[in-house]
Amino acid sequence: MKLTCVVIGFVLTGLAHALCPYAEQALKDPQFLIRHVEEQNTAKEDTPKEKRQSGPGNIPFTTFNQNQLVDVTGSHAWVAPGPNDIRGPCPGLNALANHGYFPHNGVVSLPVGASATEQVYGLASSFGVPLTVYATLVDGDVVGDTWSIGGKQPQTLTSPILGAGDGLSGSHNKYESDSSVSRGDYYLYNGDVSSVRVEKFKSLYDLQKNVAVPNYNLDVLIQHRQYTFTNSESTNPYFFSAPFAGLAVANAAHTFVPALMSNHSAEYPNGILDKETLKSFFAITEAPDGTLSWTPGHERIPDNWYRRPLGAINEYSPVSFAQDFVQLAAAVPDAATVGGNTGTVNSFTGVDLGDITGGAYRTTDLLNPTKFVCYFYQLTLALVPDFLRSEALGSALAGALNLLQTEIDSFVDPSCAKIANYNDTFAAQFPGAAVGQP
Repeated sequence: MKLTCVVIGFVLTGLAHALCPYAEQALKDPQFLIRHVEEQNTAKEDTPKEKRQSGPGNIPFTTFNQNQLVDVTGSHAWVAPGPNDIRGPCPGLNALANHGYFPHNGVVSLPVGASATEQVYGLASSFGVPLTVYATLVDGDVVGDTWSIGGKQPQTLTSPILGAGDGLSGSHNKYESDSSVSRGDYYLYNGDVSSVRVEKFKSLYDLQKNVAVPNYNLDVLIQHRQYTFTNSESTNPYFFSAPFAGLAVANAAHTFVPALMSNHSAEYPNGILDKETLKSFFAITEAPDGTLSWTPGHERIPDNWYRRPLGAINEYSPVSFAQDFVQLAAAVPDAATVGGNTGTVNSFTGVDLGDITGGAYRTTDLLNPTKFVCYFYQLTLALVPDFLRSEALGSALAGALNLLQTEIDSFVDPSCAKIANYNDTFAAQFPGAAVGQP
């Protein structure tokens, strides 16, 4: 990805500045980025433990500031969830609720969802807004503009008629997916997708077992992605990877771990995700004998934890994810494919995206970061209307569709191919596509 940055550094566009922190220097001195890449490839300090937490294109972050320290005191001090508080399958979201960046009850308004993930984790609004809108419309309260980070949210005045959604825990194949970082597959655990499966977490944890300076960077999470995909393929006859929940969200969940949980301190400005930080975010404790255990809902942002820098250059955007996805796809090709098992284990069959998107996007297109970003936005715009029309929304449908359009359109490049003919009949060959659906 460094060579990609070299090329676009010569183009004076907003995209070049977003992808390359050194775009201005490159424009003044065309050899600058080439020299920089060569230096980075040979510098002894550029070790694997830091490399993957750097900025877009793997060029190191250019700034460190004490304001990257995330406040976990006062109103943001950690508080365990109460009996009526909702927690779900995403450790990062659970931690936000435990620290008061999200409402403690786990029911989140649309604006708070995007702003808190940016403030705390450095998730770009171009990523956080679409994900939050998607969660609100697909599994939330489309009238109240709220969504739940776990199960069903409490009833409102409109929910008896329109429904308040099933939350992320009830969003199987819509948002939540099989083959997650630490949670179990829906079919294998009778629909429980919120509980950490300790052995699955341990498979990640042990990848740095004998490393002098443990760091769960992108390289490590790609290794774990191979494990999670193969594990689902070989144990779950109904394993299914949907066009959005599987191809986009399940893979993003793996890249989010190093991209959003790494500690960008003065010592490690490019970020390091050590064992203690990883366990804290996943609510895992370790006994003296090495035994791991999970405490439900107790995800915590560590003390003295510094998020990645903010700003268009450094935040984790769809472009950042697209770059990480290309690396992931090179190592785990099946994970970059829509498809699933056909009723028996080890029967994974892929479907080309061209057959699903009316030819607008093919599976190979996703190896082009620009086309992947287009796919991410256009699939959201194509999928949500179908989901909404399957619900009894009545007059609320028009408002919900307008919200989708107005919130996401500003991020979409007009040159992106539109998915005018989304075809979901492909799913009929995969019994897992209907698992968890009404």
